[in-house]
This record gives sequence, structure tokens and C-alpha cells, in this order.
Amino acid sequence: MLDDVAFSNIHTVKVRYILDREHIQIKRKHERARSAIIEGGGMNRIIACSKELIATTLAHFKSEESAMDACNPRNITTHKRLHADLIESLKDISNDLEQRRIIGAMALMKLFDERLTNHLEVEDADLERELRS
Repeated sequence: MLDDVAFSNIHTVKVRYILDREHIQIKRKHERARSAIIEGGGMNRIIACSKELIATTLAHFKSEESAMDACNPRNITTHKRLHADLIESLKDISNDLEQRRIIGAMALMKLFDERLTNHLEVEDADLERELRS
């Protein structure tokens, strides 16, 4: 039978693996969306790539919050508030994309450049350290 510490370590390794894999997926989809815009890939491609990026990011937030609920880190409320703010921005961008506005794709790139990249690389790294301790 596993003791609490052993179970916690197994859970943390699993969570870290999931988050790392999801971060890689998000970064790849971000590059695809950026390439579609830069290469002038047409609205259909830009919208498809942007929607994939948004869906992957939202799924990541959901799995990350499930991990946080299981481990109950100290900064869970702050981290969830960050997610809620980012989700609202992503919803607004998604609405622009639904109306086939290129401004939505541009806003998505700006959001990633200014906020989401920092969230994935800095804030999620802080969360991961806390989950390990």
C-alpha cells in the first residue's frame, strides 16, 4: 500500500507530465496560428488555427485546475482568477473570430505575446514548484 508521500509524489509527477505536454501543444498551436497570419494563409486557415489554439488553451486551464483541486496549493485562488481573466479575453477574441474578423486573430497573438506566454512559463512554473513541495 502506498503511503501519502509516495502517492503525492506519483500524482505530482503525473501532473507535471500533463502540464508539460499541454504547454508544448499550446506552443505548437500558437506557432501554427502565427504562421497562418504571417504567411497570409487565408481567413479559413487563420480562424481554424486560432480556434484550435483557444480550445487547447481552455482545455489546459481545465486540467490544470483539476490538478490544483486535487493538491490544493496555497495560491489556487489567485491562479484560478488569472485563468478566469484569460478565459474572458479568449471569449471576446473567439467572438471576433466567429464574425471572421482578422482583428480576433491579431488580438489572440497579442494576448499570447503579452500575457499567456508569461502565464505558461512563469505562473505555471510557480504552480508546478508548489505542487512538488
